[in-house]
Amino acid sequence: MVVLVLAALLLIFVIASLSLDEGDEEPVEITGADEVQRQLGGIPQDGAVLGSSEASVTVQVFSDLQCVPCADYQRETITPLIEGPVRDGDLKLEFHHFQMAQSGFANASFGAVAAAEQDDEWQFIQLFFINQDEAPRTGATDEFLGQIANAILNFNVEQWQRDGDDPAVTETLEADDELAAEHRFPAEPAVVVEGPRGDRELTESPSLERIEAAIADVR
Repeated sequence: MVVLVLAALLLIFVIASLSLDEGDEEPVEITGADEVQRQLGGIPQDGAVLGSSEASVTVQVFSDLQCVPCADYQRETITPLIEGPVRDGDLKLEFHHFQMAQSGFANASFGAVAAAEQDDEWQFIQLFFINQDEAPRTGATDEFLGQIANAILNFNVEQWQRDGDDPAVTETLEADDELAAEHRFPAEPAVVVEGPRGDRELTESPSLERIEAAIADVR
């Protein structure tokens, strides 16, 4: 009888310990959905391109969603361009997924390119960068990327999941990688500014001021 009582108590202790362990891991909460909607709402998108088709200047952005310094760069340098000349119709941005690690394309890149099928790639990009610090804790898993997708307003998540299996997604990422290789960019964010008066290639995380000066040069 004593042995049975002790065994029962031990079983209760083990179950309670497992329950506590499972509760230690807080669920990921995606933030910034309202902020991103304010940034991008009403701005035309066409695949990887954000901004009016009539804008005379294009800034090609080469960056990596799962590169930690790239999140700060996006917030400090690219977002002000979105909120300023892109919203005003004077500039358009084109995002290229620049593979800075050598381990292959990151899952986040596949998710972003799949979102482009619904012309929501920039929503996905901005939301991922805002929540990037959660990815090291959970990994950029399918579940985590699904939470990013669910945070996009009026987004068809089921279609996005189907589009992620389209070979065209891999082809787009390979084309981006080849383009970055042609430019021989170092492993930092880079931009190419294109306008009626020529092109300017800016590497090593160019500042907002340098990009604005290049825009003025090529306009």
